[in-house]
Amino acid sequence: MYDQTFSRQNPGCIVVLLDRSESMGAQWRNSGMTLADGAARAINRLLLDLCIKSTKEVGGAVRDYFHVLVLGYGASPVAGGEGVESAFGGTLTGRGIVPLSDLANAPLAILEEPSVDTMAAVTRVPIWVEPVFGYRTPMCEAIAVAGEHVFEWVEAHPDSFPPIVINITDGLVTDSPYDGADLTEWAERLTTVETVDGPTLLFNVFLSSEGDPAFFPTSGHAFPDPGPQLFEMSSVLPAPMVRHAKAAGVPVQSGARAMCFNADLEALVKFLEIGTRAAEIPGR
Repeated sequence: MYDQTFSRQNPGCIVVLLDRSESMGAQWRNSGMTLADGAARAINRLLLDLCIKSTKEVGGAVRDYFHVLVLGYGASPVAGGEGVESAFGGTLTGRGIVPLSDLANAPLAILEEPSVDTMAAVTRVPIWVEPVFGYRTPMCEAIAVAGEHVFEWVEAHPDSFPPIVINITDGLVTDSPYDGADLTEWAERLTTVETVDGPTLLFNVFLSSEGDPAFFPTSGHAFPDPGPQLFEMSSVLPAPMVRHAKAAGVPVQSGARAMCFNADLEALVKFLEIGTRAAEIPGR
């Protein structure tokens, strides 16, 4: 299992669930950013990284090695009030999982940031997801909606690497039970959706101001609530991801779960990168 490569014939599917509740307006450690700001920046960097990986040459067209979706839960700026909706705007508003080339051609804005390249003064960074926060945390509904999208995608791509769902949150779920099932049951339902290469993988990112950072833990007992429940929901890290984590200098023990606790921005970006490098892209 988990050994299918990413290709245009058998693309990967990456769905991010983004907590947009009121508490995401809190400060993220000592970063000077809110949790909403940091999470949006990390997601935009992830999406840009996928676009870069999916081109054959500098400036070339983005190939559809991945299909993507970011679902926001909490504040719903398009529908209004509280709920779950796509975090993509512009021409992608209201769409579900989209081919990566559609995403690449539809950023909300292009921002200029200081470049790490000494030969360039600035770097142009596309923005697809903006920071939003408000209302409560309907995480069960978010996982249920993600499951509907993932199920439909798997029916159309049964031979692909299994979908990767990444949940980024800072707080307690406020809608459990939802439609007769609690949070753990919704997570279990999501991870029963599978391709011939294995079940859907569920990652959880728990942003917190308490405790020491932890990546791919083997126990959730030391985490504040809802950390232990998020740990139990998280998939066991498959072998390809274990290899990528170790190659990135992140120690991983047997039985490690696909979870990240109390990360800063750079660590979160690394976690997301490891989580989406499960398989290789031919010719890269």
